[in-house]
Amino acid sequence: MASVLRRYGPTLSAIVAWWLLSANPAHAQAADSDRFFLWTDTSLSLLPYGTGFEVDPREQSTFTIEHAHASRIGDFFGFVDFTRYHGAPSGSDTETWYGELGPRLSFGKVFDKQISFHLFSWSAFEVKDVLLATQYERGEDADVAEAALVGIGFDLDVREQGFLGALGKFNYVQLNFYGRAELIENTRGGFHDMQVTMVASYPFRIGRAEWLLDGYFDWVVGFGSEDWNYHLNPQLTFDLGALAFDAPKKLYAGFEFDLWWNKYQIPNSSAFDTNQQAVSLLLKYHF
Repeated sequence: MASVLRRYGPTLSAIVAWWLLSANPAHAQAADSDRFFLWTDTSLSLLPYGTGFEVDPREQSTFTIEHAHASRIGDFFGFVDFTRYHGAPSGSDTETWYGELGPRLSFGKVFDKQISFHLFSWSAFEVKDVLLATQYERGEDADVAEAALVGIGFDLDVREQGFLGALGKFNYVQLNFYGRAELIENTRGGFHDMQVTMVASYPFRIGRAEWLLDGYFDWVVGFGSEDWNYHLNPQLTFDLGALAFDAPKKLYAGFEFDLWWNKYQIPNSSAFDTNQQAVSLLLKYHF
């Protein structure tokens, strides 16, 4: 990973500087009506070894920086992955990066309206806010991976009366419906596809250990000439900081699972497997 950091260090430093300027950690306290940022969270993740990847080399290592915050007008989540391939063919790239930036504008906050409703009496979830959801995706080579997404998002909460009520409270559940525009070469301009994204975080306890199951799925529907793909990316970690260092919610250890059907919207076939079942070791530190 040292070579990854040497190569992309300036890019990473610029991203960190921008995030710290836009979301000062001093604001990561309880919500205050005089503060623009209600809370912030920045984390670094190291996946020192993973296996089972398809299309790309089977074994990989990844370093990730993530940032999330909520403000008086909405919220934001973004990340950049710096990946190193193991056993890549001679002459091919061994390192790459990919990132996403996802600001959302809250209609409830902007118009100072309390939004709360469910669709039917035994709905699993209750809608707590409605948002304008946007996202920008970019890989190292913009001719291969670049997209813009715009749509509507929902903040959800598990209903006590719903059929998931016994699970207790999630840290968060978000559901976004996007129009998707590919910005890469040789694709039609405009929004010609749709993507559904759900992200969730669920804490639970086993013995003395505090566990966290979180992650997301992206479902690109595949309208028109585009093929569909479904990407499920959960992380299962325990709070190592609380258990070993009396520093809760700082250091987590566990596994990341990367399940992807028709990866990169490449149809799976007997000649070329694009259905991925990968697993990686994971260490994550929150500032």
